[in-house]
Amino acid sequence: MEDSRGFEDEVRFVYKLLLQLKGDGVLVTQNARIKGRSQAFHHFDIYYEFERAGVRYKVAIECSDPKHPVDRGLVGELGFKLADVGNTIGLVVSRGGYLPGVDTLANQYGIELLSPADLPSIDQLFAKRLTAVALPDETGTGEPFWTIMELRDGIATGSYYASEHPETHQRNIPLLYCKNHAERIMREGQMDPLKWGVRGLPRASLRAFIVMLEMFETRGGGAMILFLPPAAREGADFIAMPISRQQLIDQYYGSPLVPAKRANA
Repeated sequence: MEDSRGFEDEVRFVYKLLLQLKGDGVLVTQNARIKGRSQAFHHFDIYYEFERAGVRYKVAIECSDPKHPVDRGLVGELGFKLADVGNTIGLVVSRGGYLPGVDTLANQYGIELLSPADLPSIDQLFAKRLTAVALPDETGTGEPFWTIMELRDGIATGSYYASEHPETHQRNIPLLYCKNHAERIMREGQMDPLKWGVRGLPRASLRAFIVMLEMFETRGGGAMILFLPPAAREGADFIAMPISRQQLIDQYYGSPLVPAKRANA
């Protein structure tokens, strides 16, 4: 995006300045290549990370050509990349405006659409977005699911524990209705509590999980609901029910999410 290089520099400077004024250490990279879960590398005009309240946040920004309004293709491509990278906030900054319908697609992906006029109040926009998309911590409550996530220094990395089926060899991420049941899986699997932890999935985190699951399903993986009846004896085996991404959307999330592979259509 050679024509917008000067605008990228402007956006990068403003964002870095605002975060430094708040005392938050920040890593800013321009024309970044980030490796996704699929092992593919994705390009972002601007990528940066910063820490707030002990949580590491990742932000990807796309800057459009100022001569043309942003179309669905740019937003859809960003949504696809975010789904593969995982747990990253997406922003688009445009001086050329946005075509009709782009805002609807962006909202489904949780991508924020900005203009230069938004830059002076970007810290307020961040406060709103970060509240909605933060990774679940140990205080979160499952709505309705609990799962097991990889930890680094006590903070969820965005990677989920998946067990392999002994016959089909399919890898499934367990979803449980009860925190105690998820903790039982950790105990019985002798999982290191320094590397893994039980986390509830509130609605915002469930949305991120569903987006991630689309990529996981393309690689042959899936999700599995594990539960025990109320009268189950101690130590009873879990009842396992496979559940697809679309079933999670229809039965638990309740709002449509655009599949990343269709976003550019």
